[in-house]
Amino acid sequence: MNSLTKKLLWLVLLWPILGFAESMTELDYLDHDPGTAAYPTRILVNKNFMRMDSGKDADDFILMDRHAGTIYNVVQSEASVYRYNPHPLTLARPIPWKIQEQVKQLPGNTRKFTLGINGKPCMEITAADKLLPDVVSALATYRQTLASVEALTWQRTPPEMRDECDLVQHVFEIRRTLQYGLPIEEVYANGRSRRYVSHGTRTLQAALFQLPPTYKMINADQLQGK
Repeated sequence: MNSLTKKLLWLVLLWPILGFAESMTELDYLDHDPGTAAYPTRILVNKNFMRMDSGKDADDFILMDRHAGTIYNVVQSEASVYRYNPHPLTLARPIPWKIQEQVKQLPGNTRKFTLGINGKPCMEITAADKLLPDVVSALATYRQTLASVEALTWQRTPPEMRDECDLVQHVFEIRRTLQYGLPIEEVYANGRSRRYVSHGTRTLQAALFQLPPTYKMINADQLQGK
């Protein structure tokens, strides 16, 4: 074994000690739904996966394969995993479809913008352009995978109960909702809101990005009749 090989071998062995252990990003939000108490949402991201949960390791969680775009919803009480596969959109935009957008530059790389459809306000988002771009990318993939699910929900909703803001937020204007970076405050016309709390870098806990091997895997496509 030559000297260069020895140095490389020692570097691999000392990788965690020298501070090169693989890491993950933690992002914490406080969510609020109308008529309920606010609750925490934790988002964990590494290069391969994104996990969303309540902040407690043993609770239900959502896991997304960032490369495949596949989403897994783990329900502990059922010992089940629901799998959602990405699908192309088959729903066309309703006519008329006129987006209204107003943007206000705030100090630093922060903007506050509003989105509306056909004269109806839908959301107000404050976003930080330079904050956690890799997390923003993961969130975009997550929302894109769920777009087909949301579109199907829209189609099955009685016309008198439909809200075009749902199509803006969840189906057709996903890129707009993330266009100015990581949302740090979101307020929606339906009364829901989300507020940034904190973020940081932690040593990777691989177990948090693994599916329970004994749980039943359920293909959500079959449940939705696809």
